[in-house]
Parts: sequence; C-alpha cells; structure tokens
Amino acid sequence: MTHPFKALFLLALATSTLAQEPVSRSQGTNDIAPVISKLTISPDTVTDLRLKPFYAASIRMPEAVSSVVVGAPTLFLAEHNEHEPNLVVVKPITTKPACSNLLIATKSGLVVSLRLVSDGIASGGGKPVDFVLIYSRRGSFLIGASDEAPAAPLASRPATLTPYELALHEQALIASPAWKNGAGAIAASMGAVTGNGDDMIIAFSVMNSSTHWIELLPPQVELANPNSNKGGSGADDRKEKKVLADQVAIKEFRFTQQKLAPGARADGVVRFERPDFKQHQEHLQMVLATADAVNRPLLLDVPFTAPSITANLNSGK
Repeated sequence: MTHPFKALFLLALATSTLAQEPVSRSQGTNDIAPVISKLTISPDTVTDLRLKPFYAASIRMPEAVSSVVVGAPTLFLAEHNEHEPNLVVVKPITTKPACSNLLIATKSGLVVSLRLVSDGIASGGGKPVDFVLIYSRRGSFLIGASDEAPAAPLASRPATLTPYELALHEQALIASPAWKNGAGAIAASMGAVTGNGDDMIIAFSVMNSSTHWIELLPPQVELANPNSNKGGSGADDRKEKKVLADQVAIKEFRFTQQKLAPGARADGVVRFERPDFKQHQEHLQMVLATADAVNRPLLLDVPFTAPSITANLNSGK
C-alpha cells in the first residue's frame, strides 16, 4: 500500500514536470534553424553572425587566434582559450535585441570582422541562427566535401576596385611576405609598386614583432640625400654621415588596422606624387613607425621608376 505522503510527493513532481515542459520546448532547437557555414576570409567583407539568447556560436579560424575584441562586452561575450587556439565562442548575454561588432585577429595578421545580431528571446520562431562558422584562407588547399563549390581563382578579382584599392586587395592575399626587421617593434614587407606618371602606389605589410600592443603612424615617403661631413672625430664619428630627407606629399593611405596585438599583421597602401627627377645619390624611401617609438622608424627603399598601373593590370599580377 502506497503511503499517502509518498503519493502526494509523486503527484507534485508530475505536476511540476508538466508545468515546465512548455518552457523547455520554447528554448529548444524546434523554434530556430541552426546554420553551419564555411566562409573565405576577406579583408573587404563584414559577416553577419545571427545569434539567439541561450545559444553559443563557434568560430573556427584556419590558424591560431592572437586577439579578440567585441564592441559591446555588456551585450555579447566572446571567449578564446589558449588550449583551443583556433576557436572563438560567441553568445549574447542579454535576452533583449542587441547588435555590436567583433574583430578576430590571427598570429599571422589575418583579420575577420563580424556584425553580431541578436533578435532577443521574444523574436518569432523559425529564424536562422548561426551555430558554426568555419573560416579558411583565400586560395587554401584544404580539401572539402566533393559537392563543395571550388574556390574562386585570383584572376576573378573584383572589377570595380580602383588601382589603389586593388593594390591593398592583392597585398592582403600574400600569406607569407618577406619581412624586413628594424630596430623597433615592427617588421615590414613591401609589395607591388606601380605608377601612372608621377602618381605612384605602394602596397606593403607591417607585423608587430614585439610583446605588446602598438599603434602604427601614417606612412611617410622621403627623398633621402646622404651627405658626408668630414669634420668629426672621436665620439663624434657617429655624426660623420648624415641623411638629409625631403618629405614627399602623400595623397592618401590606408591600413587594414592601425592598432596591432603582438604577432598581428596589417596590410596597407599609400599613394603619393613622386618628384619629377632626382640626383644620382638620392633615393626614395618609405618610413614606417609606431606611436611609442617615432624615433626608431623602419625604412624601406622605393624604386624611383615603377611599372605603369596599366601594365601591371594587363600582366594579371
């Protein structure tokens, strides 16, 4: 015979379970459409990440992540663990509608920009929610499923880009630039140099080779002229040779990012008006420096005469 107190307990437990069942269904996967996406990293694209309260989205990068920055940390949580160096987990921490942005940088300088969108808990059901984003490099040799669309060849670059924008686009596709190290906190690599008369464009990359965050200053271009002074001796020997430089007017420049985490990379482009002529001993150089060490710049030699922009486009480079 069942004890009356035990029967009452079982009845209360059953009633509680039935009362909670609708809540469980409302927070289940029946009211959403889970999405798994495979994307190619592009510096010119901002990807929407569709989120929902009580769910987390995972973002897998093709290499180790160096920094993660979320625009509104009170609305969204972005987590990165060194034990899973390629993985970033994102979720909303408010049940109300919210929107912000997320930046992910890898150790080689790849950068992904996302817009975080959450419709909140009160939004209607059946909407797509991103569960997994898998990023790959452009032109990656990763083997995917047999029914996957082939990666677009580099020849199919956007036709609407100006030569200035195209130079930055092409530089960002170089996976492993030839770095030149300087005395300061940065290493740099010069890419394509093109010209249209005296109008010249330089593409380049900069990497933070230090152990702390840095901020890049706008690039400068100089016409340097080595000049020897023969009067020095002893401790003044180091002053025997001086380099006089005239600033060259910069028309425009662009960085993919100016603040770099340790090991992060930025790609850039600068457009300037080259002088009509120079003396034999003079040479053009680009000057790159950081805000905390402006007296320790990195100098890159620039050819005075460069291939024309039209010739470079026709060659398919």
